[in-house]
Amino acid sequence: MQPAGGTQRDRIRTAFSLADLLWMLFFILLLVAILLPALSRARETAKRAVCRANLRGIGQGEHIYANDNQDWFPIDYFDPTTSGINKHTIRFVGSVGHNLEHRITKSNNATRTHPSRSMFLLIILGANAPKSFICPSSSDVEDNLRNGALRQQTAAQPGINRFDFKGYPFFSYGYQIPFSRRGKPRESMAGYSRMPVNADKGPFFEAGKNGQPSWSVPDAARTDVSAPKFAGSAAKILKQASKSWRPYNSRNHGGEGQNVLYMDGHSEFATSPIAGVNNDNIYTVQTGFALEDALLGEKPRDFIGPLSDTDAVIVP
Repeated sequence: MQPAGGTQRDRIRTAFSLADLLWMLFFILLLVAILLPALSRARETAKRAVCRANLRGIGQGEHIYANDNQDWFPIDYFDPTTSGINKHTIRFVGSVGHNLEHRITKSNNATRTHPSRSMFLLIILGANAPKSFICPSSSDVEDNLRNGALRQQTAAQPGINRFDFKGYPFFSYGYQIPFSRRGKPRESMAGYSRMPVNADKGPFFEAGKNGQPSWSVPDAARTDVSAPKFAGSAAKILKQASKSWRPYNSRNHGGEGQNVLYMDGHSEFATSPIAGVNNDNIYTVQTGFALEDALLGEKPRDFIGPLSDTDAVIVP
């Protein structure tokens, strides 16, 4: 009579061999390798959807603001003195958080400000919360509306003792530059339904490192990225593959593209910065009125604004 558990030979036959275990492990690892990219892509897709929703919410706040301000979208005070069609007196590079607790008024000339202060007017109005300015795909962190040094922070009162975001890492979106005589966002531009007003932050700026406190880090111009330079006609430039534009896209989504909010209130994901009216590059300033000048342009810099009302210049 055989033992209840079977013979030793039977038990050996029913046990897994080392080779069987290795094959199982191989197939498990193979499945993980196949599924992980799909899961990662699904997460990024969900984050982009949240980002689009954030931008739509910001757009609603801007239209609410315009209803109470003679159809103008948020524009913080600046010295309007100009010496040309797209010239102004503003030094905005490195100015995020520069005047964190300083109200800019006509009396102090307002020559150093940033479009981020105009976006912050929506927080002062109460139309948007700081969290709505954070793209979940970015490394930015929500502004906690505290003033002062990290060890002695006090609650800020937007519009009383706080007039800007703390710094570049505390918001994820850029705004149509409101300086100079052209391109200032307003309801009367509704005829240009595809005029970009906001988008993910562009590629030409980064957090500065100029000795500011860690809670107030202004933006600085990047020296390692220049405006796009593609040879050939406008038709050839428009045929450039999406991957060719990756260095000139927002870094919020790994260079794959950016969410863009348009004047009519809708937002969409664009795989290149050519998303404005008349194939305008939303992150550069037009250098002329030819199509090539709108497609390429030059990166934003102090004292230069939009060349025309259809010239989208999203800063930062």
